[in-house]
Amino acid sequence: EFENCGREQQLAPGVYNLPDLQDVGREKGWCPYFLARYGIYYANVIVYSYHYLLDPKIADLVSKELAKSSVVVFDEAHNIDNVCIESMSVNITRRTLERAHSNVESLSQTINDLKISDTERLREEYNQLVEGLREANVARAADQIMANPALPDDILEEAIPGNIRKAEHFVGFMRRFVEYLKTRLRVHHVISETPLSFLQHIYQQVCIERKPLRFCSERLQSLLYTLELPDIAEYGPLRLIANFATLVSTYSKGFVLIIEPFDDRTPTIPNPILHFSCMDASVAIKPVFDRFQSVVITSGTLSPVDMYPKMLDFNPVTMATFTMTLSRTCVCPLIVSRGNDQVVISSKFETREDMAVIRNYGILLAEFSLAVPDGVVCFFPSYHYMETVVSAWNDQGIIGNIQKNKLLFIETQDSAETSLALHNYQKACENGRGAILLSVARGKVSEGIDFDHHLGRAVIMFGIPYVYTQSRILKARLEYLRDQFNIRENDFLTFDAMRHAAQCVGRAIRGKTDYGVMVFADKRFAKMDKRGKLPKWIQEYVKDSACNLTIDEAVQVAKHFLRQMAQPFRREDQLGLSLLTLEQVQSEEFQKKIQQAAMDVS
Repeated sequence: EFENCGREQQLAPGVYNLPDLQDVGREKGWCPYFLARYGIYYANVIVYSYHYLLDPKIADLVSKELAKSSVVVFDEAHNIDNVCIESMSVNITRRTLERAHSNVESLSQTINDLKISDTERLREEYNQLVEGLREANVARAADQIMANPALPDDILEEAIPGNIRKAEHFVGFMRRFVEYLKTRLRVHHVISETPLSFLQHIYQQVCIERKPLRFCSERLQSLLYTLELPDIAEYGPLRLIANFATLVSTYSKGFVLIIEPFDDRTPTIPNPILHFSCMDASVAIKPVFDRFQSVVITSGTLSPVDMYPKMLDFNPVTMATFTMTLSRTCVCPLIVSRGNDQVVISSKFETREDMAVIRNYGILLAEFSLAVPDGVVCFFPSYHYMETVVSAWNDQGIIGNIQKNKLLFIETQDSAETSLALHNYQKACENGRGAILLSVARGKVSEGIDFDHHLGRAVIMFGIPYVYTQSRILKARLEYLRDQFNIRENDFLTFDAMRHAAQCVGRAIRGKTDYGVMVFADKRFAKMDKRGKLPKWIQEYVKDSACNLTIDEAVQVAKHFLRQMAQPFRREDQLGLSLLTLEQVQSEEFQKKIQQAAMDVS
């Protein structure tokens, strides 16, 4: 219905989210999915996930025809390098291969049925394959569509190889490839190799050449389109394998192939997994930089700023860091480095099992549960460490002391349990009982959840959230960053830990009228190489006198701060400082200020 008459009709001006498009679809009898895809090219502003631009599988469907003059803004972009890497990486398990094998058999049966009923459709597809990629090459050369990193320009100048051009030949080719991958997963030790050594091995073992592998993704897409299958989502595993085939045969640098005989979480259970991991974030974002004239990367926790151009391999036209315009000091960062017994507190590997450190962490939380009203959010470096600490606190009787002051909720790896804990945490804060939420940096709570106003009057970071450094994929990436971009391992690990720490403590400040205490409970935060990597708007409120506090000193400073913040604060107090009226914005003096600021930045 939409294809027949919907394209010619105008959509009323306004802001449309997905439920709104569904309502329009019901009213007009149009498919909201195709309405959204078509409407994107006529909208003034589009708000969607990074993946729609950075993941080649999705971008090729949704975003490739966006105008070259579009302004692209990546907001909350502190993790943009990880999003780029995930979009270009592939993980394959035995289950994936079993389902891909079923997909191949199903395709084979469908093709045989079609040969009997409609041979002409297969013949037309064969002819289109010779022309199809050539048309895509012309469109890309004329800047009509955005480049796809999984399908580089040089492929488009070639025709699809003859040995996979016929549908039945291609299905047979994919069957051989899937069977080969099954043999590769029969391992008892870790294998790490480059894409080139993988291609050499596959050629020696089953005589599969590089060239047909490069076209697998495009060839499968064409076949599924020709067959007009109703349940195309079921072919996800085979599409994943075809995507892997194209990537592994296209990129010789910036990727590593690791086959592990078991999952890190269950090292005693054989569960082989093939990781084809991207190590170069610039591969996914390069088509965006090449196509669009203006790309803005921004975030409240984008620090240090100079790390991002290195990792994403681009030359920024403008780099700027801004402070927050506040009419009162509503941020109180404290670095607690010692317990009241003068024992140094830190989550570093050598001391994290020390009972004195764990006890001091418990005393810190108990004291803050008494001094801070409403909600307190705590972050640990990992689930394992959180479980160890909470168990020790329970044995020491600290949990009982905390629960006299506030209710206690814990984030788990189960999303349903975590959602329930969050709901009850908010309920306890709303009704005045007060609550504490124990969660994990890099977990669900640390990224997408806002603890504004009374939901987060204090955030406590128990240690520095370093990533798990024994991961083979991380080791390979660190080696690549060192060799290609001259980024030292320790610099990257510290940068990564501090951006996550900033993201965690930033949960407490969600507006200019909000206020909160940020407690960094680890001696290492006082060092300049850590502190200097915090965002500017946090750094400027870190006083030298608050960088080496005991628990009691931190509690006294927090009490004084909270008493100040509890004083009446009117809207008029913000005018001219953190809040502007329309007259102030339009005033000549303010316009001069804007021009001066723009000149300073450029």
